[in-house]
Amino acid sequence: MIAPLLVSSMYSLLYGTASPEALAKKAAALGYGALALTDRNAVYGLPAFIEACKQEGIRPILGTELVYRETRQENKNEASQEARKECKQEVKKEIMQEGRAILLAKDKKGFSIISNLLTARALNKEEPFDTEAILAALTRTAEFDLATITERKLTPTGWYELKSTAEHEFEGLIIITDDAMLLDGLCKATVQHENPEQALAQRQPPLDAPPPDVYGLLSPFNRPRWGPLLKSGIPCVATAEVRFLEPEDRQIQRVLRAIDKKTTVEHIQDSELGSARAVFPSLNEFYALYEEVPEAIRQNERIVEIASYSSLFDGFLFPRYETDELGGSSGFLRSEVLKGAVRRYGSPSPGLLSSEFPSCGSPKSKSPDSKSLDAAVLERIDYELGIIDQKGFGDYFLTVRDIARRASRTCGRGSAAASIVSYCLGITDVDPIRHNLYFERFLNPERRDPPDIDIDFAWDERDSVLESVFESFGEDHVARVSNHVCFQERAAIRETARAYGIPDDEISAIERRLRIESSEKLTQKDALWAEILDISSRIVGLPRNLGVHSGGVIIVPDRLSDHVPLEKSGGGIKVTTWDKEGVEAAGLVKIDLLGNRSLAVVRDTLSNLRENGIVIDELAWQPTDDAETIAMLARGDTMGVFYVESPAMRLLQQKTGCGDFEHLVIHSSIIRPAANRYINEYIERLHGKPWKPVHPILAGLFDESYGILCYQEDVSKAAIALAGFSVGEADRIRKILTKKEARRKLEAYRPSFEEGARRKGVDSATIDTVWDMMCSFTGYSFVKAHSASYAMLSFKSAYLRCHHPAEFMAAVLSNRGGFYSTLAYVSECRRMGLTVLAPDVNASELRCRGKGKTVRLGLELIHLLASKTAKAIVSERKRRGPYRSIEDLSHRVPMDRTDAEALVGAGALDSLSPELTRAKKLMYLFTQIEKCIQVVQNTGSFYPTWPSSKAHESQELFGEEVFDISVSQDSRDQKDPAQSCRSSQDSFHESTRELRREPLHEYSRELRRESPKKILESQMKYLGTTLDVHPLVLWPKACALPRLKAIDIARHIGHTVTLLGWPITAKPVLTSLEEPMEFVSFEDETALYETVLFPASFQRYHHLLYEERPLLIKGRVECDHGAVVLNVFEIAKIG
Repeated sequence: MIAPLLVSSMYSLLYGTASPEALAKKAAALGYGALALTDRNAVYGLPAFIEACKQEGIRPILGTELVYRETRQENKNEASQEARKECKQEVKKEIMQEGRAILLAKDKKGFSIISNLLTARALNKEEPFDTEAILAALTRTAEFDLATITERKLTPTGWYELKSTAEHEFEGLIIITDDAMLLDGLCKATVQHENPEQALAQRQPPLDAPPPDVYGLLSPFNRPRWGPLLKSGIPCVATAEVRFLEPEDRQIQRVLRAIDKKTTVEHIQDSELGSARAVFPSLNEFYALYEEVPEAIRQNERIVEIASYSSLFDGFLFPRYETDELGGSSGFLRSEVLKGAVRRYGSPSPGLLSSEFPSCGSPKSKSPDSKSLDAAVLERIDYELGIIDQKGFGDYFLTVRDIARRASRTCGRGSAAASIVSYCLGITDVDPIRHNLYFERFLNPERRDPPDIDIDFAWDERDSVLESVFESFGEDHVARVSNHVCFQERAAIRETARAYGIPDDEISAIERRLRIESSEKLTQKDALWAEILDISSRIVGLPRNLGVHSGGVIIVPDRLSDHVPLEKSGGGIKVTTWDKEGVEAAGLVKIDLLGNRSLAVVRDTLSNLRENGIVIDELAWQPTDDAETIAMLARGDTMGVFYVESPAMRLLQQKTGCGDFEHLVIHSSIIRPAANRYINEYIERLHGKPWKPVHPILAGLFDESYGILCYQEDVSKAAIALAGFSVGEADRIRKILTKKEARRKLEAYRPSFEEGARRKGVDSATIDTVWDMMCSFTGYSFVKAHSASYAMLSFKSAYLRCHHPAEFMAAVLSNRGGFYSTLAYVSECRRMGLTVLAPDVNASELRCRGKGKTVRLGLELIHLLASKTAKAIVSERKRRGPYRSIEDLSHRVPMDRTDAEALVGAGALDSLSPELTRAKKLMYLFTQIEKCIQVVQNTGSFYPTWPSSKAHESQELFGEEVFDISVSQDSRDQKDPAQSCRSSQDSFHESTRELRREPLHEYSRELRRESPKKILESQMKYLGTTLDVHPLVLWPKACALPRLKAIDIARHIGHTVTLLGWPITAKPVLTSLEEPMEFVSFEDETALYETVLFPASFQRYHHLLYEERPLLIKGRVECDHGAVVLNVFEIAKIG
């Protein structure tokens, strides 16, 4: 059996054009029984390639094509005779060209060599990657490390010095190359020559016989090298060379190379591309290409036979948890679970447990008193621990628990929330017994894949947790999981056009045209753009670069680069070269550590409450039992509440009228994009519509959701009950739901599903109905345990909003990034009866604070105020007391003009020197800044002059501190507190030049006494919202128009009305006919209201929704189960 051994896919980034699936399909169609994938300096595509070969029934051969700088030395008799006598050496000229070597893995050890070599190249890009570096790596005698690859030991002639005692370190690896110097070095040649090809030809086999599995590379496109290779005595192999599926794909490659090199296609030479003939040869063509060297064909057959490493999976690889406890990690896990169980379910022994879980590995703590635990709890613990111990997952649970304790507050989610072990360890917060969550969905004796534990951290704590994980487990053992960032349609068009030399302004104009007219119409008029759009459509979906997965982390007990190559992302983060699905296919267990803003909201609310003298005992806190919270959720009165604040969820809550925990769990899961038609049916059944199971076989399985499949595990239940699938088969279907191309992969199970269902007497219509329900879960769906975890966090958020609205909304505003803008949340505060106060240098903290019925905005919310300036204001006030005047502030806190404008515009200085207008305060601060500049320029440093005051007589002055008042944009986002008030004098002098570009008198021309309108405009500019009134008042003529107020919209159901609206948020979707439409939330000065723009209205008006200005909206008021929506007919711009 022969196979092409030099094959590039689209995972040769910005070089290859074919997907692994297309390559495998083509190879199978031509009759090949095996196929190698050797992408250039990468193995990104191996997991997908293995799966594709499995689907096509051919054997994958795993490897890479190293592409590097091939270094040679050429003698030049350019020196004078006198110089030659003095130097007694020849002048050398270095010749650089591209070298290549195919590396194929015979076994796991061989793949580890490839993985480490690619890792070393990727993590040390500043070092040379050439023939000598590869020799250093492959002929090492010491343990491989990142330094080995760049070590140089050269002879006087510039050759790599190979000791006769050196051991080859490439056992398990097949090396195929036409680089003469690399071959000669690998074979320990005793003859050194200025011409490597001649050196090969002069070899004296078998005196310097090649090591096993080193071959010369014979390709149809390197025939000039065949002669020296064949004469060398080194076995040579027929490789074929596949760069494209079709010859015309070469133009796509030319565009990709231009994109990569940031140039245009006319600057890409043919020599930089694969040959147009580098396509799959048929079997007969393959033999014909090498008919003069039949031995090369036989060597290909031998390699296909011995390159047997065809699967990356060699069992699951878990982190190792070190403990000195008797019984090892298994015994320690049991002890820790029982301690947590006493805390969760029983009465703790005196001194055993505090309000928090005990820190990881505290052997001094007392043994748990398990006698206080219910028998059902102990039975569930014993059952789960038995399976965990049987499968060897104990270290994994302890590691996750250790990571979870590195932050103040977490939310374990995913199927892990079904585990009482996770609950007792403090990984999750939902009681699986009380809420009837099934552990078998998380782990069961038949399940072969590892447990799925995801942890949310407060968004502003997540990065520090990740840093601590790298530090504690070791850099060699940890990496983030990558994303393969692929070309999307817009980026593909833009980058292809640039490769054709089209200027950006023309590209933008074409993009605008494509939004309103078809591409066919455009291409009929312009041949160049026809070609651009054709090429761009063919690169959509091709991987472009590596990104970073939102939270995936891999931790292994040994060196991670032995299992997967590592690289650095564009942001400098070390990542695996495989994406989420790739690392899972290789058995590398991913832990998701994600950021969640709502956890920070709950944390900050509870902290604010403690400052106000209110302490919530979280051990006894049962928000799910609170009647007022349940009623509020049932009304959909949930802006700011985690996961139920979106318009879709608020409408669902209003339609169902159910706010209890059990229904919220259902709603958190059923609100997925593909389930709209089932949502309506669910609502009707909830309100009394008679229903029965789709088939009697399914009776009782889905009663809690009124016969509607709701959770991922419902898919498994349906497959088992209706089609007779085994638990393992059903779980594999469930796993497919979250994978790429889930719909296509799921279709592979349909024949067996239909066959099994028919055997049970199920009719075709019912089979189709259930199958459609199962397919609605593809792409985005939850298991019940995940929904329960989210619902618990939703309830905590809702309880705090219901009972402590000021503190809660302050935390929502502080943490930003929710579903709505600051303006929308401030409007909601007004609707809740809260007073929102402007930031104040004497009253505000960095974050917002609430108390009673008042919310005080924090300094961090002021746009354009540098973070270091805000921190300096707060820390200086706490150290030396309140600021007594504008003059006092200017002497105590360094700032630049942008800071001054932001503070004044936001109203943060209104309480200081009230006799001065805002304009005069700004003028004064500018003057002080000018004086500071003069002082710095004259003396080289800035020493604030303190006003003589008894309040400061006993206080320490700033001494020798030098203050930075730089106006560079980077300083707006400075996060390091240590740099909040200091910088070098060189940096300061540079900044003062920037400050002096605009004379002070130019500012004074625009300073005038502020009007109410001016104050509101300043609030919008520096806070993103107005405070006391809605920004609609800035359009008084619009407010005076005859219109319906939003607060009265429910009284006009069925009528056509006109309202004034400020757009808050929008969600575009596609209809079943793939037509665009949009759901838009608006508000006026009285209330929030929801609208829908069906395709016709969307096409005419959606472009008006992207401006922050009021709109006049006309439509019909409709009501669906108590949820009121405006069906929009017309939208007009105001003013």
